[in-house]
Amino acid sequence: MTNRNRQISHSYFRCLLILSCIVVVSTDFIQNANADHHKTPNWQPLQIINVQDFPWDENPRFKSKSKTIFRGPNGSSMIYSQFAPSWDMTPPGDPLGSHYHLWHEWGYLIEGDFILHEPVSVDQKHGVLNRFIQGSWLDRPAYTLHGGEWEIGGMRAQNASILLLFEEGDGSVVTVGPDGDHFKPDFPDKPVPYEPDWQAVKQFNHPWMVHSSIDLEWEPDQEISGRLVKWLSDDRLLGFRAQLLKIPPGWTAPADVEKTYFKQANRFLYVLYGDMQIWQFDNPSDDGIPVTVNKDHFIHQPPYGIWGYGKGPVTTGGAVWLEVTYAKGVAVGGGQIENASVAP
Repeated sequence: MTNRNRQISHSYFRCLLILSCIVVVSTDFIQNANADHHKTPNWQPLQIINVQDFPWDENPRFKSKSKTIFRGPNGSSMIYSQFAPSWDMTPPGDPLGSHYHLWHEWGYLIEGDFILHEPVSVDQKHGVLNRFIQGSWLDRPAYTLHGGEWEIGGMRAQNASILLLFEEGDGSVVTVGPDGDHFKPDFPDKPVPYEPDWQAVKQFNHPWMVHSSIDLEWEPDQEISGRLVKWLSDDRLLGFRAQLLKIPPGWTAPADVEKTYFKQANRFLYVLYGDMQIWQFDNPSDDGIPVTVNKDHFIHQPPYGIWGYGKGPVTTGGAVWLEVTYAKGVAVGGGQIENASVAP
C-alpha cells in the first residue's frame, strides 16, 4: 500500500470513528432528553392551615404574640403577629434603633394600626413616621433602613393590630451607628455567621408602601374573568408579585382554570374575608377532595401543587384574599414568573 493510500485509509477510519462517536453521543442526548420530557412530575399537595387553630410560638417574635405558620429555606418564615395597643403616653421607641436586613421582606396589616420609622440616612435619628392601617402593604428590599427613636408628640399606634409578615432570611438585623451589630433579637442564643460592615454599604434601598384600602381601586382581573384585583407589587425582573383578589358571591371559575399548577413558582394565599371552596388533588387524575376555607386560612401552593377551583360555585358569600407569588423558591431573584399550566 502506498503512503498516499495509507493516508486516505487512515483519514477514512478516523472519520468513521468520529461519526460513530457523534451518533452515540447524539443518541444518548436524545434518550436523556426524552427521559426528562417523560419524567413523572412529583405532584405536591396544597398546604392549608387554619391560622386560628395553629399554636402560638413558644418564643414570640417582635415582642408580640406570634405564630410561625410557614418555614422555608435559609431561615425564611411567615409570621402572624398580634400586637397589643399602647397603654400609656410614653413614646414607644424602637430598642433596635435604625437597622436593616440582608434579605427582602414583605408585610400586610390585617387589622388595626401601628407606627414605624423610615429613616433615609444612617445619621438620622428621627425618620419619617409612617402609620400603617388596615390593608397597608409593605414591600421592603434588602438594605433598607427602618426603626429609630420617637420624640415627645410623635404619632402612636391607636389600636391593637395583626400583622402578616414574611421574612426571606433568618430574622437577623444589622444595626448602624457607633454600636452597630449583627444579631437575632428574637433568638439571642443563635449566633449569626459574620459581622457585616454597615459603613461599607454604598447605597441603602427604600421600601414600597401602599394603603390598599384608600390608595387603590378594584379593577377587572385580566388573568381570570369575573375576579377583581388590586395590584400591590409586581417585580418582573426579580420574580415577585403581590395582589389582593376578590370574587363575588356565587362566582364560578372558567373551565380553563379549574385545575392549574406551576413548575417552579411558589404561591402564598391568605384569606381576609368570606368563604371559598378549593380542591385538594394528589395528582391530575385524582378525583380530588373539596376543602372550604374562610377568613384566616393560609394556603401554600408549591411547585407541582395543583390549585383546584372545581366545577360549580366557588363561594357562597364572596371572598377576598392576599396572594403573593415567587418565580422560584421563596425569595426574590428567580426571574420572570411563569404562567400557570393547566393540569393534564
